[in-house]
Amino acid sequence: MLPQLAYISYKIAISFLFIILPKRLVDTPRELEWYLRDHFFRQAGKGRTQFQRSAIAGEMTSTYLRYRGYDPAKLAESMSPVLDGLVSMQILKQTGDDLEAAALFRMQCSKCFYVSYLAEKEPKACQRCSGTELHEFPKRK
Repeated sequence: MLPQLAYISYKIAISFLFIILPKRLVDTPRELEWYLRDHFFRQAGKGRTQFQRSAIAGEMTSTYLRYRGYDPAKLAESMSPVLDGLVSMQILKQTGDDLEAAALFRMQCSKCFYVSYLAEKEPKACQRCSGTELHEFPKRK
């Protein structure tokens, strides 16, 4: 009986961690910023640098598995201060509801291996450990 109970408890814990928890927790602003920078970087690789602020949450829920279960309205609410921060850092230019992304470079820290997306105007420092030894992240072959 005990092994069955442990197995059921394990299944409940896994369900909570991978199904229920991600949909209920709102990401930290730092994590949201990383995903937004990643989105802008990948879209720029496809030749797109213009975005509508009101549509970004929908793009994130359809693009990233991390955000599939999120309500786009709640995600947009959480992203608003992060987008405002990117505008104030001049990574994004805002005109009404339209946003234009600056060129981002994908760099990897030699110290902690974190991948940062940095604009040309930003200091070349890791966004996790503040290390200054960054190199260009390898491109896919």
